[in-house]
Amino acid sequence: MAKESFLSRLRNKSTNTDDEEGKLRKELMDLRVEHSSGQLKETHKIREIRKSIAQLKTLNNEAKKEVKKDD
Repeated sequence: MAKESFLSRLRNKSTNTDDEEGKLRKELMDLRVEHSSGQLKETHKIREIRKSIAQLKTLNNEAKKEVKKDD
């Protein structure tokens, strides 16, 4: 069975995406600091976090378009 994506989980929940994006941005900053100091072993996490932030932005844009369309 396929793993549920981050974006589809967010679409099913009614969470505040701004809070989620803030958490992801902080985590990304922490990972970048670790990477620059040579302590980060799992460098793939940087790419995953960036992808998750992009998906959140996509979700926000879809919601804005939906609201605009209804007006």
